[in-house]
Amino acid sequence: MRNPVTRYDTIRLAGYVPDSDAEWTVPYYTLALPRPQRRLLLDLYRLGLKRPDDCLAVPVGRLNSLLQALAPEVVSVAKWLDVSHDEPWLYARGPVPADVFATLVHAWVNDLRPEPEHRQAVREVLDALRPGELRWERCEVPMLARTPTAAGTAQPDGRLYQLLPDALADLALGLDPFSYPGGSLGFRGVARRPSDRGAELLSWPPDRYVDRDGRTWWFSALLTLTLQTVPFSPEFRVHLRSGVRRWATRTGPNGLYLPPRRAASVYLLANAPWIEDGPESRASARFSVGRLRYDRELRARRWEAGGPDGMLSRLRLRQPFPQPDSLTGDPTRWLAGTRGVTAAVVHSAPMGSHGVKAGLMPGDRVPLTEWFEQALPEGLRRAPDPVRANRWSTVRRPAGQRSGEVLDPDTWETTERRQELAELLAGEPFRAEFLWLTEPIRDAGVQALATLLGLDEEPVRKPSGEAPSPDGETLSWQTPELTVELHLARIGGLADSLVLSPADQRSTSALHAAIADRRAQVVRRLPAASADDRASLALLEIHPKDAYAPRPADPKFALRLGFRDAGQVTQFVVNPRRVPGKPADADTARARKLEACWTDGFRQLGHRAVPAHGLGPAIPADTQYAALWLVKRRRDGPTRRADLVPIAVRVRPGDPVPERITGWDVRTGEWVPYPTLLVRLAESAELPTADDPDEEPPSHDAGGPSGAEDGEASDQDEDRNGPTERHRRIVADAVQEVLFGLRDRPTLLLVHAQNARRLWPWLQDGHIEPDRVRLHGRPAQRLAVQGHGLRLIRVRDSTDTETPQWWGRGSQTSDDGEEERLGIATGLWRPAGHDPRNRVFGSTGEKAGPGTNVSVMASRWAFRSYTREGKTGSTIDTDRPAWNPGLLEIVVAGCLPDDDPELWATLAHRLRQSPGRAPLLALPLPLHLARKATEYVLPTTRDQPTEPEEDDGAVQLCFDLGVIAP
Repeated sequence: MRNPVTRYDTIRLAGYVPDSDAEWTVPYYTLALPRPQRRLLLDLYRLGLKRPDDCLAVPVGRLNSLLQALAPEVVSVAKWLDVSHDEPWLYARGPVPADVFATLVHAWVNDLRPEPEHRQAVREVLDALRPGELRWERCEVPMLARTPTAAGTAQPDGRLYQLLPDALADLALGLDPFSYPGGSLGFRGVARRPSDRGAELLSWPPDRYVDRDGRTWWFSALLTLTLQTVPFSPEFRVHLRSGVRRWATRTGPNGLYLPPRRAASVYLLANAPWIEDGPESRASARFSVGRLRYDRELRARRWEAGGPDGMLSRLRLRQPFPQPDSLTGDPTRWLAGTRGVTAAVVHSAPMGSHGVKAGLMPGDRVPLTEWFEQALPEGLRRAPDPVRANRWSTVRRPAGQRSGEVLDPDTWETTERRQELAELLAGEPFRAEFLWLTEPIRDAGVQALATLLGLDEEPVRKPSGEAPSPDGETLSWQTPELTVELHLARIGGLADSLVLSPADQRSTSALHAAIADRRAQVVRRLPAASADDRASLALLEIHPKDAYAPRPADPKFALRLGFRDAGQVTQFVVNPRRVPGKPADADTARARKLEACWTDGFRQLGHRAVPAHGLGPAIPADTQYAALWLVKRRRDGPTRRADLVPIAVRVRPGDPVPERITGWDVRTGEWVPYPTLLVRLAESAELPTADDPDEEPPSHDAGGPSGAEDGEASDQDEDRNGPTERHRRIVADAVQEVLFGLRDRPTLLLVHAQNARRLWPWLQDGHIEPDRVRLHGRPAQRLAVQGHGLRLIRVRDSTDTETPQWWGRGSQTSDDGEEERLGIATGLWRPAGHDPRNRVFGSTGEKAGPGTNVSVMASRWAFRSYTREGKTGSTIDTDRPAWNPGLLEIVVAGCLPDDDPELWATLAHRLRQSPGRAPLLALPLPLHLARKATEYVLPTTRDQPTEPEEDDGAVQLCFDLGVIAP
């Protein structure tokens, strides 16, 4: 029997659009707060601010969190209350009892200004506010209301970003349980805040999985609904994300580990209302959500809104929250309910490994999606299936084989790499430092370099005295194209934590002194920078980040600066505490990891193969690619200083290697080699020498009135007052300078929506216009004014479910005939139909990493049959990772009048291809290079969100290197 062949000519989206004339109204009870009361609250909040005039709205984030924990039926549609309006911001299916709401508002108002000196002002505001007299009013909310922008993009009513998903989730809860072979799943709603976006459904009771060692792990199915817009589309779209929610199971000697500066979400169900509201009251069917975190000052775990002076401490709850130590000491005991309360702690990666792996494959995702679709109201339908964008698929990509001697692919690739490195280094040897901690990593690193460069001969070993460190050695190889010198030495104390006492960890000057000391140690250890200002590479093995305590003692930032002082770019490899799997599997994973590290090190030196687009003369021969990335540095990061750094990268495929990849130096206004850009970006992290006495700590209601369009995710890197006019002007000036520096050639400029739109508002769906461009503070103008031959593409990834989950649909041909199949498909997709001016496309890739060999029919819940090597059987895939590549939206925002937008979308898609590797890059190459350059502005690992995505979005990050680290 021949192998079946499946071709996917369409993909299906887990997304839903309204009919053009559809109407659907849902009754809600609403609560409005008149403008005078809002002004009183704003004046109260301003009392504790050093810059009160900067705050223009009342922060209600803490109240939203309190409602999420204690009144889960209430839906909030605002994070800030504008004092110039009095529209309702709280919605519920039934009125909240007056005494319950008054209790919550009293706690919140006290929390707005908890300082003793403001107690009298708090009393006066509460007396004037009279929260017990506020009344809920019934209204009919039109769920499908939207208005078009000038460019034809649908703009929903702002409150619908919370209410429409909430209403759809309520309809789904009325369905019969989801059935699968061997069981069924019942679902409950979950309380959400505006910052959480949309609505959430969770299967309950949880499922359990017993692994091969007899340990039990708990998990649930998770469905998340969000409302999104699509550029130039007259209809909005509802996205359904399906995944798994894994519950914390594994504890250490001190209980469940809560990482510093992160909260762990706890889902709560009580058999009675949290706050007493009369004998007729009923417990909510929704999960409440509270958050646990480790309090450094108290040296104890506590509820986020609790503590000795927190809001929870001021409330008399009918059902008390679980004691944090009891919950973290044995979290599984609470899954079945204890003393009237059920509690489930969300598992996150810092808590350790979990027996149930993240994500779902189409085998689970499709049935769950089809189950949900039964709840769709009339007028809301599944989005049409996109089809392959194939107008330019007949143009063949060049094979890349050089004429002359025929080499096998591996030999050709390593020879090409050596030749390009030799050209990049102008004939100088390739010199690299490898400072290692452990011998397995050292040996794997040497072998990985030899594999990548095709160094088949045994290296020449120099005496240790000739190496930079007395306990090291130098390995050298000679090839016809390139001389390679690798200096090996133990990293020693350079990888240790910075010297910071507990009292010093919050002192800016003490932190900077510790960084400067480690930086000086690096410079003393290394040879001086080369006279020709050419950067070299250092590969450094360091400990995992959780080995560094306190958090500011992580030396990565200091090492980056120290090696920059010595004229070296740096690539880090982490020494894992434990490598899972068999020894042979561990060796393979380690080898792949080190190959990826060396490859990324080559990238930092400016060596990166540029994909050949294969589109022939349709693309002008001298076309250059450019990308813009905005780096927003946190005030609480290692520099203790907020900053904005625009990064621009230019790629000229036909230029010699040294000029092929360059970056824009914002200080000198010139294009410089990529490694020079990285070194100069590190200089932007130069540190002040003293504490800033005027620095105001972040407010407990962090963030500010959003500058983003309604429904967009908040940016956790923004200062307290959000994106300022100053930052937007900086971005506008930087874009203008970059565009002026690109006018000499036809240019494709790529920008990333989620990265840039807060500070370049024109990129938001509600503002973007085809073939025009607007820089902040300036009028919109034709794109051609900024440069003849300029094209502009905006991409958007699956972060916050802004692009929908998907799966391939096609027919499989076998000896038994044809049947419909589903799976993962690589390609560029467009809406069905024949509109040649369509500008919105989808780009998808294949599976990668440990999910490469996972069946598309893999299931977390159901056994499935399989045939392998002539044998049949059944299996369940609860313990196997499910990697689904996300859909990358490509919007051809600007092109020339005679251009085919599909041509330029095809080019952007092909720029994701990585020569020599199967997986696609997460982003087109120029954006990939620009984003990777941020490591030199933000050299420490960015804080992860409270609940990291367990599906497509997180997986895309590993595509950059084409490998999943163990």
